[in-house]
Amino acid sequence: MLLIKQLFFGLLLPAMVGGGIFVIARSLSPKAYATARYEKEQDGLAGWLIAAALGVGYIVGYLGLERLPAFPPKLGTHWLCYLAIIGLIVGRFWHRAVWGPIAQIVISIIIPRLLLTATFKHTWGPIEGIIWWVCLAVVIFIIWHLVEQSFSALPSGASAPFVYFGLSGGTALILALSGSLRLAQHGGILAALFAASWILTLSLQRDRKRLVFPRGASPVVTLLLIGIWMNGYFFAEVPAISTILLVISPLLAQVGRIEEVRELGGWRSKLAQIAAVALPVVIAIGIAVIRSGFFGDNSGY
Repeated sequence: MLLIKQLFFGLLLPAMVGGGIFVIARSLSPKAYATARYEKEQDGLAGWLIAAALGVGYIVGYLGLERLPAFPPKLGTHWLCYLAIIGLIVGRFWHRAVWGPIAQIVISIIIPRLLLTATFKHTWGPIEGIIWWVCLAVVIFIIWHLVEQSFSALPSGASAPFVYFGLSGGTALILALSGSLRLAQHGGILAALFAASWILTLSLQRDRKRLVFPRGASPVVTLLLIGIWMNGYFFAEVPAISTILLVISPLLAQVGRIEEVRELGGWRSKLAQIAAVALPVVIAIGIAVIRSGFFGDNSGY
């Protein structure tokens, strides 16, 4: 009975809520692609509703799993709900030339300190803490750009939801193999949301040239992935190499802009691009499987 309840509140209900908002967003978006009105709506209400489909859907799943988050947050997982809210707020004005980049820099600097408060206080010394803080802030800033660029670099149509479904699903599996089932459930919420958007895109979107995720969705996607990855690495037993491979996977979406890949044309080019993003995720899962001892003693690894 408990398992059914967790599946409903942690997977099915978020997918239903997020999917409903996603359908509304698609209905408000202009039918004609690459028009001035379409570009405007991508940065307007219709575009923000795509971010809301992911952010609100995740919040629903979080409340189903964790109930109301503590305030002020005491654990890294408590911040995940607030990161979704921050992503929604930032996504609303992300298209504005000045405020978007400023918010990106400020949030990239603040997040490590918020999520790793206990680590800064009890594990790292002053110098070590500053080094970690600077490095993590730079990594978050770069990942944010990579996620945003991947939305336009990935093939149009349902490719972007499918790729991020695989990335979030792979994250959930790695967390489960690393002994953190609770964090894995949070990754599962994201996977359910991307799966819903993928299925709905295949069902509703007739214009295959449309981009599914606007720029305003990048704060929600980035902050949630970063929050889950940081919790997994610092507070669970996710292998460092698996974390690194997950982090670099959005970078490989740029493979589609290589001339040789573009010359493949059609489904071959699309398949090569999706495979490039999927490869580090698959390797990361394999490493987590080996480290987990799933196939026996891993003491020699």
